Amino acid sequence: MTAIFSKLAAAPFWRNFWMIAAAITGLRVLTLLLTPLGIGPDEAQYWYWSRDLDVGYYSKPPLIAWAIALTTGLFGNDGWAVRLSAPFFHAGAAAFLYLAAKRLYDERAAFWTGLGWLLMPGVLLSSFIMATDAPLLFFWSAGLYFLARIIDAASPRLADFAALGAAIGLGLMSKYAMVYFPLALAVSLLSKPVRAKLLAPPLALTGVIAAAIFAPNMIWNAQHDFQTLSHTADNADWGAQFFHPLAFLEYFGGQFAVFGIIPFAALLYIVSKRGAWRMETRDFTLLVFALTPLVIVGVQALLSRAHANWAAASYPAALLLVTGWLLREKRWGLVKFSAFFHAFLLLVFTAGVLAPRLIDRAGLAPAVRDLRGWKEQSDDIMSYAAGYDAVLVDDRYLMGEMLYHQKDSPVEIAALDVNASVDNHYEAFRPFDPARMKRVLFVTVRSDAAHVDYRFRRIKKLGSVEAAPGAAQRRSYTLYELSEYFGKTASQRSD
Repeated sequence: MTAIFSKLAAAPFWRNFWMIAAAITGLRVLTLLLTPLGIGPDEAQYWYWSRDLDVGYYSKPPLIAWAIALTTGLFGNDGWAVRLSAPFFHAGAAAFLYLAAKRLYDERAAFWTGLGWLLMPGVLLSSFIMATDAPLLFFWSAGLYFLARIIDAASPRLADFAALGAAIGLGLMSKYAMVYFPLALAVSLLSKPVRAKLLAPPLALTGVIAAAIFAPNMIWNAQHDFQTLSHTADNADWGAQFFHPLAFLEYFGGQFAVFGIIPFAALLYIVSKRGAWRMETRDFTLLVFALTPLVIVGVQALLSRAHANWAAASYPAALLLVTGWLLREKRWGLVKFSAFFHAFLLLVFTAGVLAPRLIDRAGLAPAVRDLRGWKEQSDDIMSYAAGYDAVLVDDRYLMGEMLYHQKDSPVEIAALDVNASVDNHYEAFRPFDPARMKRVLFVTVRSDAAHVDYRFRRIKKLGSVEAAPGAAQRRSYTLYELSEYFGKTASQRSD
């Protein structure tokens, strides 16, 4: 395997990169086609959004729904089609990083940077699951490329400033974490050479284009009580007790799993060097873009909580910086070993998602719990549904899977607000309507009816449906027949 990597590293780098990128992307698409693992609850929610295109949704900006609408419109609603754009987003990100590294360093660095992105551990999962990180990282990488063109050019072009604005705007329409990009851009102005290139009249064009692209989502939020921004604030959970050092350590350790052991260790070493903040312009700018999301999310982890992937925006710039630095320092062995190890992880990951029993045998069944058994469980639930006005659900995960797997059901599926507070998209836009839904099949994640017995006069327990989504895994829902609603109406609850 080492000999193969050595041979691939030989010139011409551009041909080798595009061939490998095509091969890895093809393998990922084939894996999506063949995996027995179904789509998860969040993916089901994004698919549901794609059925009703808009410029905003309850918990996320709209671009993920647009991407799913494109692929499912072309290929149907199978799970692989829902996920299809994810590997292509990452192939595009790798291409932009290849071009950026070629601009900032050389073709050797470009090859290993592009390959490094395609093999990055975090990208393995992000290329298989349809989530907002894939389009975010594509547009972030595009932004870095156009920024590199501006910084590296003797006389920056207006078109590059415009393209930078488009990348920022579309990134914001993918995930709000793109806001770290203009923040990092502001910090990078501490460098005099960067100021000389960026603080020019064309930068206003960048801001105008970014704002124009993002404006429809802000207007949508204003029309819907800023639901998406409120949800993002709720995720931050700043109302809880501050200072969680163990959560920070978990977040910090997770970066080795997302970026890779060698790349993240190399990034930490670069940061620790005494002259880290007196680097040449390109390296200083990349370091700023790598650290801005990493530090901000790290503070979030210390104050409340944060998942490791929340700092994923750090890694396009971090990979450019680390690869360029390792090659410049002639640490070829580390670069090649990292690629070899990550290629091995790619093969292991692919084997696992193609044969989930391998995941079970490794004791990792909980990791794919939410990707198994939903079709059968939703079929079991709908076997009770005949004759009811609606199926009423109180669990966001089940709601998304029901809407996806029972898309052709003649019985309406609606969400029950369990706490008089809208907590998800379904409660906001597909709520229980007592005026039309007189007799309903209620499916609850609870084992009792405590949160409906003060709203319905007639409550009859029908049984339960269970699924076994993996070794020693159980997922159970309890079914009730509900009728004679006497609780508040939606208008009364809002008064």
